[in-house]
Amino acid sequence: MQNTLNPELDIGQAGQIGQNRWLIILPTVFIVYMLSYFDRVNIAMALPHMSKELGLTSTQAGWIGGSFAWGYALTQLLAGYLAMKFGARRLVAVCLILFGAAAMLTGFATTFWEVLSVRILLGLAEGPVYAGTSILLAQWFMKAERGRAFGIWNLGAPLGGFLAGPISGAIISHYDWRVMLIAEGLPAWIFCLIWFKSIPKSLDTARWLAAPDRDAIKKTLEEEQASHKEPETDSWWTIFNEPAVWLMTLGFGLNTILLYGITLWLPTVMKSYGQLSETAIGFFAGAPFVMSMLGIYYISRRSDKHGQERRWHAAIPTMITGLLMSVAAFIPAPLYYVQIALFILIGFTLKMLMPLIFSRLTEILPLRKAMPAVAFVSGVGNLIGQFLGPLLVGYVRSISPDYKMSLLMLGVAAFLGGVAIAVSKTRNERH
Repeated sequence: MQNTLNPELDIGQAGQIGQNRWLIILPTVFIVYMLSYFDRVNIAMALPHMSKELGLTSTQAGWIGGSFAWGYALTQLLAGYLAMKFGARRLVAVCLILFGAAAMLTGFATTFWEVLSVRILLGLAEGPVYAGTSILLAQWFMKAERGRAFGIWNLGAPLGGFLAGPISGAIISHYDWRVMLIAEGLPAWIFCLIWFKSIPKSLDTARWLAAPDRDAIKKTLEEEQASHKEPETDSWWTIFNEPAVWLMTLGFGLNTILLYGITLWLPTVMKSYGQLSETAIGFFAGAPFVMSMLGIYYISRRSDKHGQERRWHAAIPTMITGLLMSVAAFIPAPLYYVQIALFILIGFTLKMLMPLIFSRLTEILPLRKAMPAVAFVSGVGNLIGQFLGPLLVGYVRSISPDYKMSLLMLGVAAFLGGVAIAVSKTRNERH
C-alpha cells in the first residue's frame, strides 16, 4: 500500500486507483469543454453568411473573431480567484448558463456592433471554464496520471471544433445562420443539470469512490503539495519571478494566434476556392479537429510514459505546426486539395501543447500558486491569440490579393511559440 501513497508512483500504479474518476469526472468535464468550444468556433461557419447579410468587411469580420478574446482574457485572469472563492464546481456551472445564453443571443444580432458586443459577453462567460476545470482535475488526479487526464479532457475542444463544422453546415443549408447559433447554444443549459449531478463537491462526498482509494488519492495529493519547498507565507504573485511562466505564456499565445486565426477563417478560405459545397466545407473545416484529438491523446500518453516530461513534448510539435502552415501558405490555388490535406495534417500537432503546459504548471508550482498561474498563462495567452489571430488574417487579407501572407504569418507565430516553450526551463531545471 505504501507505493500507492508515493507522489512519484508510476502511471500503471496510479491507473489502478479510483478508476471511477475516469468514468465520471473526465467525461463530464470533457463534454463541458466540448460545448464551450463548439459555441466559440461555430461563428466561423456563420461568418460568410453573416458578412453578406450585415455587409461586413474582412477587417470587421476579423474584429468579430477577435472580440471574444477581450472578455475571455478578463475572466480567465480572475478565474483563479473565482475558483478559490466559489469553488471550481459551482463556477463552471454558472459559466454553462451564461455562455449558453450569450451563444443564443448572437443569433438575434442585427448589426456589427451588436455581434461584437455579444461575442465579448460570450468570452466573459467562457473565460473561467479552462482554469476552473484545470484546478478541479488537479484536485482529483495525481501527478503520475495528470498528463493523461488533462489530455483526455482537452480532447473535448477538437471534438467541439469538428462537430461545429458539419452540424452548423447542415443547419445553415436547411435554415440560416441565426437558427444555427440559437439551436447550438441551448445544450449548455441542459448540461448544467448533469454537471451538478455528476461532479461531487469533494473527494469525501464521492460515494462511488472506495474508501481505500479515496484515502490513497488524498494522501498522494497532500504529499505532492508538501513536496514544494516554498513556505506557505510565500505570496502567489511570486509566480511572476519564474521565467518559465512568462515563456509558457508567450509560447501558448503565439500558437493560439495560429489556432484561432485558422479556426475562424478556414471555412472562408475554403469558400474562396469556389469548388466546395457548404457540407464539404463544414466537413473539411472540422477534419483538423479530429486530427487534434488523435494528437492530444498520443502526446499526453507519451509524456506520462516518459517520466512526465512536458516541455519538449509541447515545444517540438508546436514548431512543426508552424513549419507545416508556412508550407501550406505557398500551395498554388489550382492545388487547393493539397492545401486542404496540409490543413488537416496540421491539426495533428496543433493542440498537443494544450494539456502539457497546464499540467506542467500544476506540477512545478504548489496548487495555491498553480491556480493563478494557470489563469494567467491561459488568460494572457488566449488574449494574444484569440484577438490577434482572427484580426491579423482579416487585416492582411484586406491588403493582399489572397490568403498566402496571412497563412504565412500564422505559421511563423506558431514556430516562434514552440521556441519559447522549448527554452522555458524552471529555476530548478537549470540547476
